[in-house]
Amino acid sequence: MFLLLCYCFYLFISYSQPITGDVDVKPYRIHLQTDPVEVLELLPGIGPIMAKKIGDFRKDHVIESPDDLIQIHGIGQKTVDQLRRLTTATPNHDAD
Repeated sequence: MFLLLCYCFYLFISYSQPITGDVDVKPYRIHLQTDPVEVLELLPGIGPIMAKKIGDFRKDHVIESPDDLIQIHGIGQKTVDQLRRLTTATPNHDAD
């Protein structure tokens, strides 16, 4: 019992310490032009049908910004505004 109490105390102390260091963490953004349709389905407001529409759209058009999605029937300004912070369309999206 005493060992269990000591172990719990050890865990409490070790996980309550702040993590220090210079860690450069960048959120992953879904690339509208190159990521597969299955990944596009993960976006809020984009289901399998809408993801397929985006996939078909980008076969004929280059998506340069989330604003280009307005041209797809069924995607409105509200959805584009919601997707703006979750997506990218730059050529090298690792640099975002």
